Amino acid sequence: MRESFKLILFAVLLVGFFSACTEDNSSAPEEPVDTFDANVVCPAEGVNAYGEPNRGTFTDARDGQVYKYTTIGNQVWMAENLKFDAPYSLCYDGVDGFCDTFGRFYSLHEKGEDLGLFDQELLDTICPAGWRVPSVNDWDILSNNMGGGVKAVSRLSSSEYFGENYKMGTDDCGFNSLPAGYWGGGNITLDYVVSVYWTSRAMDVASSYSSWFGSNGFYFGINYPKMSIRCVRN
Repeated sequence: MRESFKLILFAVLLVGFFSACTEDNSSAPEEPVDTFDANVVCPAEGVNAYGEPNRGTFTDARDGQVYKYTTIGNQVWMAENLKFDAPYSLCYDGVDGFCDTFGRFYSLHEKGEDLGLFDQELLDTICPAGWRVPSVNDWDILSNNMGGGVKAVSRLSSSEYFGENYKMGTDDCGFNSLPAGYWGGGNITLDYVVSVYWTSRAMDVASSYSSWFGSNGFYFGINYPKMSIRCVRN
């Protein structure tokens, strides 16, 4: 009788233990649901806050260059890298047609130095009229609109094939981020791999923040000597 009681007690305790484990597992935090919908965030049709089509083209009056643009959330972004021949900029000709596809590389620091203070006049005028170099906050808003982190990088990156080292994106909103890499003071680094863009925010008296579209996510780092520019509407 005593042995039977022990067996029953053991069975009850065992059931209680597994029930507790089940309850603990059910109360574990779940992964946030990905609610991104391109038809809501960046509809191809319709009109933006400027009274213009959500996607289209505009002409830079300075040189006649025609650029694509796209509307994402409440922001309007160039859908191509800047190609304006500005002071201290560089058009890489080591690969035929590279500049036509990826745009020019720029320095925004005084005298075109790798490190230093912003050349404020250049910073204020390098984008076409009505557009500006994005702030860190502008890039943050864009990333958040696209789901943040790795999701944002994939959804903003070009769906074209640029070689085995490039992780193709889905380009859900027509932003078409291109893996130009950056100019490292003698040659291109990480070309056909990542996108690295200027921001308008200084990190300190000698450097600025770059906006980096890496394979592990979206983040901000120190500027490189010359980088791409992707302008946002004022």
